[in-house]
Amino acid sequence: MPARLGAGLGRVRLLNLREIRTHRLRLFTSLIVVIVSSALLVAVLGTYGSLTASVRQFNAAIAGTADLEVAAIADSGVEQDLVGQIRRDVPDVKAAVPMVRGSVTIGDRTIPLLGSDYQVTSLSGEVAAAAEAGGPSVSLDDLADGIIAGPGTGLHEGQQVSIGDTEVRVLRVVPGGSADELNQGNYIFAYLGLAQRLTGMDGRVDSVLVVVAPGADVATVRSGIERVVDGRAVVVNPDFRAEQAEVASSVTRDATLLVSLVSLVIAAFLVFNTMNMAVASRRQSLAMVRALGARRGDLVGDMLGEAALFGLVGGLIGVPLGWAAGRWAISTVPALNRDQVSIEIGYHLPGYAPVVAVVACVIACVAATSLAARSVFSVSPVEAMSQGEAAADASSRRGPLVWVSAIAGIVGLIGSWVIVATVPDRPAILAGAVYAIGALLLCFALTKPLVGMVVRLARLFGGPGRLASVNTERAPRRAWATLMTVAVAIAVGIGTSGALDNLVGSISKSLDGLGDPDFYVSSTGKEQVPLGPVLPEQIAGEVRAVPGVAEVIPGQWASVNIGDARVLMQGLVPGSKAPFMRKASAEAVQQVLAGDGILLSNVLARTLDAHVGSTLRLATPTGYHDLVVRDTVDYVSIDSGTAAMSSTLLGQWFDRPGATYLQVMTTPDADEARVRVALEGIAAAHPATGGVVPQVYSGAEALAATKMEAEASGAFTVAIQWIVSVAAAIALLNTLLLSVIERRRELGVLRAMGASRRFLSQMVLAEAGAVAVVGAVIGLVMGVVLHVLSDEILSATTSLDIAYSPRPITVVYVGVSVVLCLVGALVPARRAARLNISESIASE
Repeated sequence: MPARLGAGLGRVRLLNLREIRTHRLRLFTSLIVVIVSSALLVAVLGTYGSLTASVRQFNAAIAGTADLEVAAIADSGVEQDLVGQIRRDVPDVKAAVPMVRGSVTIGDRTIPLLGSDYQVTSLSGEVAAAAEAGGPSVSLDDLADGIIAGPGTGLHEGQQVSIGDTEVRVLRVVPGGSADELNQGNYIFAYLGLAQRLTGMDGRVDSVLVVVAPGADVATVRSGIERVVDGRAVVVNPDFRAEQAEVASSVTRDATLLVSLVSLVIAAFLVFNTMNMAVASRRQSLAMVRALGARRGDLVGDMLGEAALFGLVGGLIGVPLGWAAGRWAISTVPALNRDQVSIEIGYHLPGYAPVVAVVACVIACVAATSLAARSVFSVSPVEAMSQGEAAADASSRRGPLVWVSAIAGIVGLIGSWVIVATVPDRPAILAGAVYAIGALLLCFALTKPLVGMVVRLARLFGGPGRLASVNTERAPRRAWATLMTVAVAIAVGIGTSGALDNLVGSISKSLDGLGDPDFYVSSTGKEQVPLGPVLPEQIAGEVRAVPGVAEVIPGQWASVNIGDARVLMQGLVPGSKAPFMRKASAEAVQQVLAGDGILLSNVLARTLDAHVGSTLRLATPTGYHDLVVRDTVDYVSIDSGTAAMSSTLLGQWFDRPGATYLQVMTTPDADEARVRVALEGIAAAHPATGGVVPQVYSGAEALAATKMEAEASGAFTVAIQWIVSVAAAIALLNTLLLSVIERRRELGVLRAMGASRRFLSQMVLAEAGAVAVVGAVIGLVMGVVLHVLSDEILSATTSLDIAYSPRPITVVYVGVSVVLCLVGALVPARRAARLNISESIASE
C-alpha cells in the first residue's frame, strides 16, 4: 500500500503538476472561481454568523450562569413582584435576579443601560463584575443616583451627566480586559431602582434570570416557574434572543446563500472543463504511462487526487479572503437594536465556516473531475506513438453515460421544482444548486445537437466559417465547453440579479402605504421600527397646532414574545396609513379596528401555523386573550413576522398606552420645509424616557430606509454574480486561446497553402461568433428558468409573494456576453494570424 501511494504521488508530481505548470492560464481561470466560491461561503457564514454571535455574546455576558430566563411578553415588562413569588414558591431556585435592559441618551450617544439588584453577583457574568466594581466604598445612597460605566463609554469617574430630566453621577468606570467582552465596553450599570426610573419601568422589570440549585432538575424547576407565571411572561432559555436575531437576518442571508451555492456549482463546472481539456492535452503522456504498465484506475485516481488538491488549495486561499470580506461587511453594519438595547456588532467567524468552505470546494472539484476522468478509460497505450488529441476530442459522447446524464439532468430539473413546492423555509435554497446541476448534466447529454447548432451557424460566415465549422466538428468537447461557459455567465446574470430585483420590488409592494404620510414623528430613527419608548403625550397636541398640518394619526409598534419567537405587533387606529390597512380586505380591517380580530403577515402565519379563521390565544401581561385571524398579507420579513391589532387593545392588554410614532399629514399648500423645522423643534423640546429625542423624517425616507436591507443584499449578490461572470469570461478567453495553440500545426499548413492572415483571423472569429450566439440562446433559456425558480425559492424562504417580472436588462446581458465573446476572440485571432509558418508546421 505505501509503495502504491508513493508511486501515485510520483506520477502526480511528474505528470499532473508538470501539465499544470505548462497551462498556467487554464489553472488560473478555474482556480479563481474555486477561490471565489470558498470566499463567498466564508463571507456569508461569517457575516450573518457574527450578528447571531454578537447577540449571544452580549446575552451570555449578562446571563452568566443563569439556567432559565423569565422574559417579558412585551416591551412593557413584567411586575417586579413576580421575582419574589419565584423565590418563595419554586423550590430549588438558587437565585432569581431581576434585570432591566434599555438604552439612554448621554450627550449625542445612545448607550445600553443594564439594571439589577444585589443578587446579580450570583450570575458570575460580566454584569456581575460590573456590579462588583463599585466596591465596598459605594453606599446604597450612592446607588440611588449613581451609575457604573463600561470602559467604552468615554465617561470618567465622578462625572455628572444628564439622562432625560435625571442627573446621575459616574461612581466607577469598570477596568478594561474582561469588561470589554460586554458590548465592547459600551454600557452603563445602575441599581434596580435607578434603572427603572431611567427607563420608565417603575415597579416592572424586563426579565428574571434564574439560577437553579446544584443537582436540581432544570425541567422540574421550569415547570414550577411556569405555574407561578401563569401566562404573564414566557419561560425560555437565556440564549433565545440569539435565535431571534438569526431569524431576523434570514432575508439577506438566504439570498446570499442562494447565489453562493450557485457559484459553487459554476466552479465545479469550470473545473470539469479544465480537467476535460487536461485529459485531451495529456493523452500522449497518459498513453505512455499506460504502455509502461500503469493501470487505468491508477490514472483516474491520480486525476481525482489532483482535483482534490485543486479544491483544497482554492478553498484554503479563499478562507482568508472571505474572512477579510466578512470583516469589512461587519464594519459597515450599524449597532443592532434588540429589545431597545443597542448591541455592538463584532466579527465572529464560526469555527465550522472554513471547514465547510474547504470541504465543499474539494467535493465539488472531485465530483466534477469524476465525470471528466472517464475519458482516461479510452486511452490506449498505442496512442503514445501518435497525436491522439484530435481524434479523442472528436469522439462522440454516446452510450450509457449520455443516457445517465440526460436522465439525471431531467430528474435534477424536476427535483428542483419539487423541492421548492414541498420543502419549507431555508432548505428550499438547495433547489438552486439542484437546478444548476440538472441543467448542466442535461446540456452535457445534448453535446452533439448543441455542437451541431454551432457548426451550422458557423457555416453562415462564408469560407472562414465553413473551415471553422470543420474545426468545431473535429473538437466537439472544446466547442461544448466554450459555449456552456458563455451560457453559464448569462444564466447566472439573468437568474440571480433578476430574482433579487423582484425581491426588492416585492418588498416595496408589501410596504405599500408606509411612504404615504408626509412626515413621521418617531421614537426611533427611520432605519428602525419605532418600538419605543412611548412619546410624551403633549407632542401630538403641539404637532396638530403647527401651521400646515392637516391631520395627526397616532400609532405604535411593540415587540412581543410568543414563546421563543419575537413578533412585532402594530397598533392601528382608523385612518392609519399602514401597509396592513392597504393589503388586508376592507372587512378584515374594520373587524380589527373594532377590536374583533388580528391581521398576520404570511411569515408569522407560517410560524404559528395559523390561517384565516383560526383563533389565536395570546399570552399577555394581563392574562390570556383570544383573537380571530381575519386576514394574512404579504409583509417584509421582520424577525418571526408581524401582526396588527387595534391600538386600544394593544395598549390595554400589553400595558402600553400611548403612541410610539405619529403620522403627520400636511395641507396641499403647506411649506413642508417649515413644517419639518417646527416638528423637529417640538421633538427636541420633549425627550422621551431615557432622554431619547424623537426623530422626524418623511414618509419617503421611511420607505427608502426599510428597503435598504434588501437592496444591500441585492448589491452584494449582484457583485457576486459579476465576479462569477468575469471569471467565466476569463475562462472563455483561455478556451479560445487554447484552441489556437492546440491547432498551431494545422493553422501553419493553411498558411503554407496560401491562406491569408485575415482569413485565419476571420476563421477564429467565426467560430467564436457561432459559439457566442448558441451559448447566448442556451444561457437565456437557463437564466429565465433560474430567474423564475429563484423567485419561488425566495418566496418559500421569506413568505413574500414574489411575482416573476422579466427585466429589460436581460437583453443587455445577452448582448454584452456576445460582444465579450467576440472581443475575447480577438486575442487568439490575432495570435493565429501571426503564427510563424515553419515553426507551426514543425510543432508537435
